[in-house]
Amino acid sequence: ILPLVMGAETSIRYAIRPTYWDGIDLVPASPLLFGAEFALPARQTKEEGFEFWNVLNYGIDDVRGDYDVIVIDTPPALSYTTINALLASNGIIMPLPPSTLDFASAAQFWSLFSDLTTQLLTNRGLDKQFDFMNILLSRVDSSDATGAIVKQWIQSTYANRVSVLPMEIPKSAVTASATVEFGTVFDITKYDGNARTFKRARDAYDLMVSYIETSVQSVWRGQVESKAASAGLPDRDEVVLNRSTRVDRRGE
Repeated sequence: ILPLVMGAETSIRYAIRPTYWDGIDLVPASPLLFGAEFALPARQTKEEGFEFWNVLNYGIDDVRGDYDVIVIDTPPALSYTTINALLASNGIIMPLPPSTLDFASAAQFWSLFSDLTTQLLTNRGLDKQFDFMNILLSRVDSSDATGAIVKQWIQSTYANRVSVLPMEIPKSAVTASATVEFGTVFDITKYDGNARTFKRARDAYDLMVSYIETSVQSVWRGQVESKAASAGLPDRDEVVLNRSTRVDRRGE
């Protein structure tokens, strides 16, 4: 997305590449994208009316209608690119390992993000609403006593603010093996280790994907009902949400 960040492009469409997964396209990243951390503040000081936090938000407007879901992956830091990703999103999922350092870092992240959105949006009379904000416990080691304590901290800290998802991604040799080959548990066709270990890891990811898919469909349903209400339709229950359960490109 660097040309978009630099102002050479206004739509992200130029960067979209097809993949060998049917219905899934990709916008790649590279180490050069680190240049965005210099380009965005530079444009903010030079271009009147420029909003560095909305570059990605405006950049994907042209393609929102082409996809059922757009997934944006970010680095674990409150950088200029991460701010763009968050403000372009309708929902947030934060993977959070139950360790003391990760817990403290996440708390600081949310505090800084809250302060930042107040400065960028609230003080300008604007608002930003998310359809969901979830924390996913990841790399969970069931034998780690400290992790069990930190999990309790996470549950109590975010009880009334952010939803902690009712599933965990275990720390597993299965995931480590897949990562070495730049893959995921879904790319493993034959696992040489313990079959029970593989099933436990795969089931955790399946459950997570199912929950996220349900959340997305719930958001779609709310959007359809809202449009029906705006149009003054007599019976919103008659509105049918006609979408595939797959994350697929529309029309394919």
